[in-house]
Amino acid sequence: MIVIMRKRTLRVFSMSLSLAAIGLGAWILASSSSPVRAQDQTKSPAYHSPLSLAISPDGKTLYASDPTAASVAVLDISGKTAPRTVALKGVPRGLALSGDGKLLYVALRGTGTVAVIDTAKASVASEIPAGRWPEAVAVADKSKRLYVCNQDTHSVSVVDLATGKAIEEIPVIREPASVAVTPDEKHVVVANFLPHGAATDITLGAAVSIIDAAKLAVASTVKLPAGSTAVYGVCVSPDGKWAYAVHQIGRFNQPISQLELGWVNTYALSIIDIAGGSRLASVLLDDLEQGSATPHDVVCSKDGRQLWISHAGVHEVSNVRIGAVHELLEGKIPDALAKLRDGSLPDPTPEKGYRGKDPMPDEVLAARSEANIWVRIKEDPRNVYKLENDLTALYLAGAIRRLPSGGNSPRGIVLSPDEKQLLIANYYTGSIAVMDTSTGKISGKIAIGAQPKADPARRGEMLFHDASYCFQRWHSCASCHQGGGRIDALRWDFLRDGIGNPKDTPSLVAMGKTAPFNRLATRNTPRECTRTGVIGSHRIDPTGREVDDLLAYLLSLQPEPSPHLTSDGKLTESAARGKAVFEGKADCARCHTAPLFTDLKQYNVGVVTPHDMKKYKGMYDTPSLLEVHRTAPYLHDGRAMTLKDVLTTHNKEDQHGKVTGLTPAELEDLIRYLKSL
Repeated sequence: MIVIMRKRTLRVFSMSLSLAAIGLGAWILASSSSPVRAQDQTKSPAYHSPLSLAISPDGKTLYASDPTAASVAVLDISGKTAPRTVALKGVPRGLALSGDGKLLYVALRGTGTVAVIDTAKASVASEIPAGRWPEAVAVADKSKRLYVCNQDTHSVSVVDLATGKAIEEIPVIREPASVAVTPDEKHVVVANFLPHGAATDITLGAAVSIIDAAKLAVASTVKLPAGSTAVYGVCVSPDGKWAYAVHQIGRFNQPISQLELGWVNTYALSIIDIAGGSRLASVLLDDLEQGSATPHDVVCSKDGRQLWISHAGVHEVSNVRIGAVHELLEGKIPDALAKLRDGSLPDPTPEKGYRGKDPMPDEVLAARSEANIWVRIKEDPRNVYKLENDLTALYLAGAIRRLPSGGNSPRGIVLSPDEKQLLIANYYTGSIAVMDTSTGKISGKIAIGAQPKADPARRGEMLFHDASYCFQRWHSCASCHQGGGRIDALRWDFLRDGIGNPKDTPSLVAMGKTAPFNRLATRNTPRECTRTGVIGSHRIDPTGREVDDLLAYLLSLQPEPSPHLTSDGKLTESAARGKAVFEGKADCARCHTAPLFTDLKQYNVGVVTPHDMKKYKGMYDTPSLLEVHRTAPYLHDGRAMTLKDVLTTHNKEDQHGKVTGLTPAELEDLIRYLKSL
C-alpha cells in the first residue's frame, strides 16, 4: 500500500492500480512544442500567458511573448510605466533581441514568419519568411544571421539579416524547440524536442544537433540518454565550450510499477562538449522523493559558474552550481563530500559489538555502505553514466537549490545584465516574477495585463500541465501527452494487460469524438477515460470538478492544419492522387473513415507480440489518422518509425492497407496524402 497526502485529505490506494488506465498516462508540460491558438479577443478578454523573455542591454525593458493574447508585452522593469503591447498576426513563440537592443525577433506560428519589432517604436517593422511552425530564434550579431527553428520541416533556417532572406535550411532531427549560438558564432546548438525512431529501440532518445556555422551543416548529433524527450531548453557557456540542455527522461524500458521510486519519469540536465560533439554527463534535477517536472528554460551566468532552470510542472526555479559540477566530474572532490555515502542507499548499521555511542569510523562506513557517485566517478570515469539514474547526486554535492517561481508554470527566464535579478515568466499566472538571485526570494511581480477568470478549459489545461497534482510530483498529464495533448514518441508497459506488451502513447486530439479509448478500447466515455487516467497515473482521487475541468480542456484540443497542405490549405497534386489511392486501390478508407479517419472499431491487423493477452485476441482500436504526420512512431507498440514502414515493412499481408500492388509512385502519393490529414 502507498499513502498519498494531498492538501485536502489523505488517500490510500493499492499498488496494484495500473499506472495508466489510458493513454492519458504518465504526464509534464508541453509548451515549447505546444501549438497554442490566440484567443478571439472580440468574444472575450484574452488570457495572458508569458512564454519567452528577452531583456534590453540596459536592463530596463523586458519583452515577453504572449501566445494566448497574440502579442508581445513590453514591460518597464521598474514598474514606473504601464505595460505596452505589440499586436501580432500569428501566435508568438520564441524571442531574440539584437545585441544593441534595437530589434526584437519573434517566431510566429500560424503565419510562417518571424516578426521584426522596432523596439524604439514598439511596432512591427518587417517580417521574415520562415517555416510554417517557427518555434525559436537566435541572433548571431557578428555574422549578421538569424537562426530559426522550424518544427514543421524539422529544420533550422539560416537568415541573412542584411537581406532578410534565408540562405540555407539545415535538416536536424525532430521538432527543434530551442537554439543557442556560441559567443564566437562558430557553432549553433539546437535542441530537438522529440526522439525520432522506432519505439522498439531500447536506446531511443532525443538528440541535440550541433551546426557548423561556416559549413552551414550539422557537424555532430549528440544523443541524450535513452527515454529522453521534451527537450525544451538549451544554452551555451560563456566560453563556448559547453552546451546545457534540460529535458525529461522516460523510463520506458521498464514496466510502469513503482512511481515513488522515480521509475517512470525523471528530469535531467545534460552537459555537452560542443567542439567534441559528445555528451559529458546527464545529471538528474530531482530529489530522492519528488520529481522536478518539466524543466523548460535554462540560462547561464556570465562567469559560467551558475545555471538557472525553470520547472514548469512544479512551479519552481532551480539554481545549479554548474562550475562545482564540472569540478566534481574532473575528480576534484572536497573531503567532506568524499566521506558521504550514497544517498540512495539505507544508512549503514553498526558492526556487531559496536555500541554506536561514538561516530562510526570511516572504515566501518566504507565497509557497510557504497561510496557516493562522485567518488565512484573519480575512481572510474566510466561510472559517469550512472548519474542518469542517481536522484541524490546534486543534493549530496550541495550543488542545487530549489526555489518557488512566484507563480504558476514558469516557462521563459532571463538574467538581468548585472545578474542581480532573474526574471521569470509564469505562464498561467500571466505575470513576470522578479527573483533576487542572491537570496532566491521573489522581490516583485510585473503583471502583463488584467487576467480574466479561468473558465473550465483553462483550469483543466492548468491541471493537465501541473505535476504537483501527482504523487511526489513525478509527472503531469503532459509528460506523456506533450505538444498540447499529443505524444512523447515513446511506448509504455502498463500493467493492466500484463507485462511485456508496451503501447505507444496516443494523441488526445479530437478524443471527444473517437470513443472507445486506449489501444485496447476498454474505456467507453471521455469522462471515464479522464477520471481513471488520473487515478491510475497520478495515484490521486480527483474531485468531480477536477475531472470536468480536465475533460473540458481535452475536448478543446483540435487538429492543426497540416503544414503539408498548400499555402491556401488544399492538397498538393501528389496528395490529391494519394487520396484516390487511399479511398480506392489501397482500401484504407474502409477502416479509416473520414472525417475522423477511424471507424471506431477494433481489428487484428497482424501486429502482435508473444506477450499480448490472449483474451484480447490481437484486437486493437483503429487509430484516428488526424495529424498522423506528427505522431511517429506508429502502430500500437510503436514498432514502425515512418509511415512507409507502417505500409510496407510491417504490413506483409496487406492487413492495414492493400499496398502490395501499388507502384512506388502510388505509395509515395499515398504517404503524402496521409501527411496532409
